[in-house]
Amino acid sequence: MARSSSVIIAKCSLVILVSSMIQISCPAFVNHHLLTARMACHRPCLRTRFRSQKSSESTFWIAIDRKNQTSPSDSIPATPNLDRETGPLPPGAYRHPNSDDGTYAIAPCRITVGIRPPSNSDVGEVVWIEGVKNCQNFIDSGFNTFRVNDCDMKLENRRRRNIGRRSCLSIALEQMQQRTMKTEARHEAEENFYSKLRHCTPLSILRSCHFMVNMDIPFILSEDIRGMESEIPSVSFGNGWMVRESVSSALLRTKGECLDSVVLEYRNNPYCLDVIDALFEIKREGLIRSISTKNFPPSLLRTCLECGFDVSSNDVFGNLMNTNNLQFDNLGVSRLVSAPLGGGLFTNRYYEIKKWEQLSPSGKKIFHTLLDSCCKVQTTSEFDRSQAWQRYRAIVDILTDLSFRYQVSVESIALRWLLQLNEGESISVGTSMGMDMREEQGGKKFSRQRDLRQVFTFSLEEYDMKQLCKVSDLDLRSGITVENQIDFTSRRLWM
Repeated sequence: MARSSSVIIAKCSLVILVSSMIQISCPAFVNHHLLTARMACHRPCLRTRFRSQKSSESTFWIAIDRKNQTSPSDSIPATPNLDRETGPLPPGAYRHPNSDDGTYAIAPCRITVGIRPPSNSDVGEVVWIEGVKNCQNFIDSGFNTFRVNDCDMKLENRRRRNIGRRSCLSIALEQMQQRTMKTEARHEAEENFYSKLRHCTPLSILRSCHFMVNMDIPFILSEDIRGMESEIPSVSFGNGWMVRESVSSALLRTKGECLDSVVLEYRNNPYCLDVIDALFEIKREGLIRSISTKNFPPSLLRTCLECGFDVSSNDVFGNLMNTNNLQFDNLGVSRLVSAPLGGGLFTNRYYEIKKWEQLSPSGKKIFHTLLDSCCKVQTTSEFDRSQAWQRYRAIVDILTDLSFRYQVSVESIALRWLLQLNEGESISVGTSMGMDMREEQGGKKFSRQRDLRQVFTFSLEEYDMKQLCKVSDLDLRSGITVENQIDFTSRRLWM
């Protein structure tokens, strides 16, 4: 009886203890639920606030998860309400990476930013810092594909007056010297620019970018030199050691983990297939992500594909006055169209000049140089230049009318036309990145990224596309197939 009473007393005390604990914990439990309810009420507001923030706050630096989204289709986006300053570009503005480029391959933008370094390599530190700052602005604006172009060096030819009396060997040696100087100047510019860029930019941001590097082969192997066949013996390729040395040099200059894209330029040499073979071997080792070509003729490009070399893109010249390369059948390889603005011809540069006679002598000289270098139009007489000017004015007049109708710049019309010709292709637009210091000298503020973003805000109608194709003499029928232009039976082709 005493034992049963003690058990009853123990149970009663346990009930009292549990009830007291419940009374003590209930306020905390209730407060916890109230706090959770309040947070749940505030979360939608926070999400709404984040979604409604301005696109200037949604850049690669802040909202990285929204960068480089690709679209299942290859259609070129046209978003009228796209912010003109910063923010990710719409889906479809990036090309799908090659399946062989690796799991973490970057989807390159359809507009490649070509960086024009200053012609003088002895510029101060401020110039490179200004270029890096503007490059970061490009990254903020959604552009992730860059490459350093050759410097605009003016190489003097002291023997130009006696060029008719010079031997082929003397001319070839001078060409070797000039090309070596250009290559060294570009290497120095790459080293200065990329070192500053990687020092001032987070690594996670740089990994979202796509940097292209030109492949440099020694001049002796880069092309057959006329007049030097007997002077220079046939050079052995050396099992690709020259290519590996060039890749190692590019890695040291760019200070990257690997090369995003290597561009091999065709220079009428018999070693192209050997060089590509060595590059793809290095790619399998993980030092190169993708391999592109430049100015490869369709016959050589076809042979590369038949040999199993999967080329990412082929860089060609093309604009409204140079449509020769745009009519070739590129065999399914996407094009990267360089000089799309003709070196500045298809801008507002000559907008107010209607007649050829109104151009100053210096203006005529610049126009002739741009026709030769960027448009590949040969003019040997004053009459030819006048005819070329009339054709140029006919194109510019249409571009101007379209720019007023679409409320965009003249250059945006020219760039959009090229992108819509074949929606799987890309363009490369050059810019000084503000390293000419015009803004510091009282000029216009650097806003090149704003101008390029404008290309994705509109779409040209079919009639306007045909009108520009007609004035540029572009045939939109099936691509022209070019027969072999290279003697593939040459024993020197494969070393």
